[in-house]
Amino acid sequence: MPDIDPMASALDFYLFHMKRFREGRSLSQEALGAKVDYTGKFIGLVETKRRRPNMKLSTAMDELFQIPKFFEAMLPRIAEEAGLPPGFWEYVEEEARASQIRIYGQFVIPGVLQTPEYAREVMRAGKKQEHLEELVQTRMGRKEIFDREDPPNVIVALEEGVLRKVAGSREITRAQLEQLLKYCNEPNFAIYVLGHSAQVFPEGSFTVLSFETDPDMGYEESVGGRGRLIEPGPQVTEFAVGFELIREKALPAAESEALIREVLETM
Repeated sequence: MPDIDPMASALDFYLFHMKRFREGRSLSQEALGAKVDYTGKFIGLVETKRRRPNMKLSTAMDELFQIPKFFEAMLPRIAEEAGLPPGFWEYVEEEARASQIRIYGQFVIPGVLQTPEYAREVMRAGKKQEHLEELVQTRMGRKEIFDREDPPNVIVALEEGVLRKVAGSREITRAQLEQLLKYCNEPNFAIYVLGHSAQVFPEGSFTVLSFETDPDMGYEESVGGRGRLIEPGPQVTEFAVGFELIREKALPAAESEALIREVLETM
């Protein structure tokens, strides 16, 4: 079990008091999980730094322990220390409950589809090693949405150049392309490639999140992997329409898969 020093970091402060409040109520990890709608295993993973605390857990513990905004207020600081955008946790919460995710990737394979090795190379620049590993772990944790009983439908549109750009090494990039091919064969995935000659020119990468009953939300990426969550409104509608235009210009799914395989075999 890793050492927890509440003076060392915002994350350690969070975990120290999480355990303190839990034990102060004589709650096991399983018992706490039942009260905040998580499994005991998840609580254990958070307390041992193998999963990141999130907004849902934080607000639930604030309510349970009657300490308004205590754990919730720590999340921006934890994100800042890890080099994550301030609004990242909000986006992850919305991503986790989406029934459909539409992603346009202009420069790299989208984060939620990345292998750990590819993600590490993409995020390496300017990061301390310990922060880099935290970022990779957080990104990999987002894949849990694909393991739930009702995983979201995921529709991805990628620029052809994304497939051909080497991240770190050809071996790492090949493994990433192999991962993409596996996603191509999942029933809830559709991946389209926008060829070099396609006459459509989006200004940047973006994501549209759709829900069973709530209106769509968007996420716009910017330089350095940062981005912002966009509330329902005209800009999200613009993203949704833009995504359909991109998909119309892209290769059909079967041809896109064949192109991914061709790039993999020639790399």
